[in-house]
Amino acid sequence: MTDAELAILSLLAEGPSYDHDLNTAIEARGIRRWTAIGYSSMYYVLEKLEKQGLVELVSEEHGHRKFQISPAGVGVLQTAVSDLLSTPHAYDKSFELGLANLHVLKAGQIRTALISRRQDMAIRMNKLHEERKAANGAFQIDALYDHHIRMLEAELAWLDEFTSAWEAQAPAEAETIIEPQIIPRVKQVILPQDPDSVHKQPTRQGAPYTRSTPPAMHTLPPTNKPDEED
Repeated sequence: MTDAELAILSLLAEGPSYDHDLNTAIEARGIRRWTAIGYSSMYYVLEKLEKQGLVELVSEEHGHRKFQISPAGVGVLQTAVSDLLSTPHAYDKSFELGLANLHVLKAGQIRTALISRRQDMAIRMNKLHEERKAANGAFQIDALYDHHIRMLEAELAWLDEFTSAWEAQAPAEAETIIEPQIIPRVKQVILPQDPDSVHKQPTRQGAPYTRSTPPAMHTLPPTNKPDEED
């Protein structure tokens, strides 16, 4: 049984419910965080459980269907929950796989990854506390939040100890020195006012308090026209 199927059966075990109310309960209890069940996929899982005879259709009104858990569904749910409580399961195998391959990373990469993990866990911890206050649920709901919070607290404590131990033995990384790049003078951008510019032309300073008239503005000397005859 998948986590999504278990979540829907457990909600219906509390009493009959409409399909859209199931989605509301899944969202309010934060079930999407630990169960791969989206808003649309919930209807798919519900239909699958109906075909398996684990849930039953009670009524249908205005396009909304009301379901209840069947006797067969109660038996399957009880077996699944008993197995979850009695059998220890591995926790976060992906993180353990990362620990086994620390040697492929540089010290800076390991440090960044550990800091990022701790920040993410702290955010999750705060969110769990907020959800627990808002849930105001029954004993088993409080137990669910309490267990998750205690697990995160233990993980954070271990992570802090591991980080300190790793920092104590981590090899010092050589400081990277960036040498200034020397650009040949012929490849540099030389502005016209630069003394080395080939476009630099000497200019002659004009006399003070004089104004020069552009060549186009010079007037031509008057021409002597013959006097018109009376």
